[in-house]
Order: sequence, then structure tokens, then C-alpha cells
Amino acid sequence: MSMKEWMNLDIDELELVEVSEVEKQRVKQHVLKKRRQAPIWRRLAAVAIIMVGATTFTGFAFPSVASQIPFMDNVIDYFQDGDRSYKDFDIFSTNVGLTETSNGVTVMIDDAIYDGTNVIVSFAFETEHDFGQDVSISAPHWFSVAGEIGAGGSMQITKISETSYVGLARVTPFFKDEQYPETVNVTWKPKVFYSTTEDLKVKGDWSFAFSLNRLTGNKQLINQTVQHKDISFTLQSIEFTDISTIISYEQLVSDELLEKWDGVTPLFYITDDLGHMYVNGLSGPSTSVNSQKTLNGSTTFDAIQEGASQLIIQPVEMASLWNGKGHADIKLDPIIIDLKK
Repeated sequence: MSMKEWMNLDIDELELVEVSEVEKQRVKQHVLKKRRQAPIWRRLAAVAIIMVGATTFTGFAFPSVASQIPFMDNVIDYFQDGDRSYKDFDIFSTNVGLTETSNGVTVMIDDAIYDGTNVIVSFAFETEHDFGQDVSISAPHWFSVAGEIGAGGSMQITKISETSYVGLARVTPFFKDEQYPETVNVTWKPKVFYSTTEDLKVKGDWSFAFSLNRLTGNKQLINQTVQHKDISFTLQSIEFTDISTIISYEQLVSDELLEKWDGVTPLFYITDDLGHMYVNGLSGPSTSVNSQKTLNGSTTFDAIQEGASQLIIQPVEMASLWNGKGHADIKLDPIIIDLKK
């Protein structure tokens, strides 16, 4: 339709179409996204650092600067897997837009999400150094969350040009009494970038800090227990957000079983009644305060596909000796969850 046709359009003749609440929310989030920026902590302190160390360090605390770098926007596109993984990340994420340069490496944080359990951050970096195909970051390389008592997670880094790389980090912080806050304060201070194939290490001074609000989710309490003679597994809850599904669990293991094995970890096989596979033999981060006897953890996967009415969660316990010295699988009864409409 041409601009002239738009200007002469009679809105009284338009046929209205029903739109679901989900689609309304997605449109709303998409419109508001460009105006929603992550709060930057200690901005005055950051400015002071820039002024003092201008010869070796450059920091940009404003998203407009980051957006001028061509590969900075929509970093998540490099990590899309088919139609499902992170498909709504760009709609519901917060634009962080922080950039810092040190020793020939410019590091940029693009977007981030806090879904109530996990913090997911997309980032990129551009370098004057020849790192080769594979780059890693020396510890401490994790994104840290204020108030956490521990954390687990993963990080992917992919080369996209001779000088540019993109990354995706997923961090699951653990808090005392498992009380997840409504807002998390996130910091990241990578120290060394190094090549896994070349003899090259680059030290620098990069430091980021930002805040994320929790995505609105719908938590469903389950508290359903399945047992083996040596294992009691309780699915405590399941939470649905716009981009993910999160199950939380507690597991008790007998002293007798732990005398034979160093640890017992639940692996999950998760499907719905329509046959969609969400998790295929994977686990998630967990914590224990009593040498693996009690385990508290969570696993995150894609949002439930439209039309599904049941979720089938099959735990398979992997009893193992550390350092790959042996393992055994213990299959528990499946847990079936009726999904609320």
C-alpha cells in the first residue's frame, strides 16, 4: 500500500481481527524495547576512572555509542538454532549497550535477560590481535550477581570475522533460602583473553556493571516426588516466562549410595503430549551443602509450544565416580504435569 493510500484510508471500513494476549504483550515489548535501557551502576565512578586512565582505558557507558558498532546490534542472531532457541530474546531482553576498550580489545555487551532464575547476556568483542579461530577468557570469566552464594552456567564464543567475535553467557546464581530477587545487579570483569590454538594472551582492564529486572512469570507449584530405594526426587515447581520454562527440584540421596558413588546427578528428558522434545538427557546447575546428599537445582528450556496440555518430565539419575572412572544410570518414574490454560 502506498503512502497516499495510507493517508486516504477510511479506518471505519477496517475489519478488526482478534489478537491473543501473548501477541499483544509481544507488540508492547517490541515497541518499548528501544526505550528500556539497563540502569548503569556507579556511573560517576566509571567516569572518574575514564578521566584518570584515559591513556590506557576507554569506557562508554551510553548505549548510543555501542549501537554505532556494526556487529553490536542483535548479537543473539548468531546463536539462533532453528525456530526455537532464543527466538524471543530480542523482544523481551533489555538493551545494555556498554562498551570498553583495553589493550587493543573492545568488549561490548549487547542485550541481557533475567528470567527469574537465569541471567542470559549477549556480548561481542573486536580485537587488534590474531587470536585465531578459538578464544577463551581466563577466570574470573563469569558474570557475577550481587548476593549470590554460588553460581553455575555456560559461555559460548564464536568468531564472525578476522577481528570480531560474538558471545552468549548463561549464568544461574544461587541465593540463600532460594529467594530470587526482583532485580539483579550484574558485574563482569574479564581479565585475560587468550587463544586456545595460538600462543597469545592479552591482559586488560574491562569492567561492566548493570541491573536487570525479572521477567514476569507464572509459577506453578508441583511438589511431586518419585522415589528409588536410595533416591528421593521432588519436582518443586515449574515457572513459565515469555522466553523459557524453568523447573526447580530437590533431591535426597542415601548414605549407602554415596558410599559407592561420588555423586548422583539428575539428567532430564522432557517432552510434551504433542511429541515435542525440550530436553534430551541434560541437567542444570545445582548446589549441595552436605557433600551431595541433598541437591537443589534447576533446569531451563524453551517456552512450551502452543497447544500442549501436558509436560512429561523423565529424570534419569547418573551415579558417577569423578574423573570419568565409571557411572551407572538409575531411571525414575516420569512426572506428568497438566499445563494450566
